[in-house]
Amino acid sequence: MCHLKKYSLIFLLILLTGCLNPSVPKGRILVKNDSQDREHNVISVSASGVVKSLKPGEFLILPAQTRNFSVSRRYKDYTRSYSVSCPPVTGKGLFIKTIDIHLDKIAGGCRLLSASK
Repeated sequence: MCHLKKYSLIFLLILLTGCLNPSVPKGRILVKNDSQDREHNVISVSASGVVKSLKPGEFLILPAQTRNFSVSRRYKDYTRSYSVSCPPVTGKGLFIKTIDIHLDKIAGGCRLLSASK
């Protein structure tokens, strides 16, 4: 009986953690602000004429057919900007976190074109 409760709890935790990330529509790119910082944690995403500020935990689904976008994060004394280019997204959508951009470990064959201070 105890094992059943243990496995039920593990299954529930796995299910809940999967629900924390939003689903990405087919063929689209979703950018999520996953910042954990207490200060200077708002980012700005710009793509295909759309510009949106994202607080921690917020996300933006980029317009259809978007392949290039930029992300910037304002700190106290400077702004860090990133330019990203992705191949056409076919099939399953692409989920990109800001830390992946910062570390240049972007999924889906996307490339970090530039990172500046």
